[in-house]
Amino acid sequence: MKDYVPPPEALAPLGIGANDVTDILLTHMHWDHAGGIDLFPSARVWIQKDEYDYYTGEAWSSRTTHGGIDADDVLEIVKRNTQGKVSFVKGDDDKSLPGIRFGIGGRHTWASQFVGAQTGAHLVVLASDNMYLYENLERHAPIAQTLDAGSNLRTQDRMRSLASEPRFLIPGHDPAVFDRFPHIAERIVRIE
Repeated sequence: MKDYVPPPEALAPLGIGANDVTDILLTHMHWDHAGGIDLFPSARVWIQKDEYDYYTGEAWSSRTTHGGIDADDVLEIVKRNTQGKVSFVKGDDDKSLPGIRFGIGGRHTWASQFVGAQTGAHLVVLASDNMYLYENLERHAPIAQTLDAGSNLRTQDRMRSLASEPRFLIPGHDPAVFDRFPHIAERIVRIE
């Protein structure tokens, strides 16, 4: 990958070390989201139970049902679970972590999720891959990789209704995020 910055290095400008990270809110098991949880040894991983169950089991019975999932990432989350460092989210949940709400995603993977974070004044919704780009929202277009375009569009509508304002619905892969919010360090913006 071009210009890749390992997650612990990305957090360093904020004064956050790998051992300081207590929780990882894992939206889905694709390699570009689940890869690297091993770099944060103290962190508890929060994942939809159905996502975990599927990708640690049935998905591997066929070569076509686990695209984008790295076996090493699956082994790492299973290892975390054996250490008591995985919390399972069962559908929508706004009670397990203060100021955080989990929402069922739009079938990007078996049971992807989005995350809402209360910043004080606003509820910011981190869409992850339930909305790749601002263009998905603006055109009301489903993402390219989804198991169900209709559920993806319903999830986009739901995320938009939950965010305090449309600008607080943050897509998972749009570099325009860096143009829409104030910079606090290279590749880091403040969303509040």
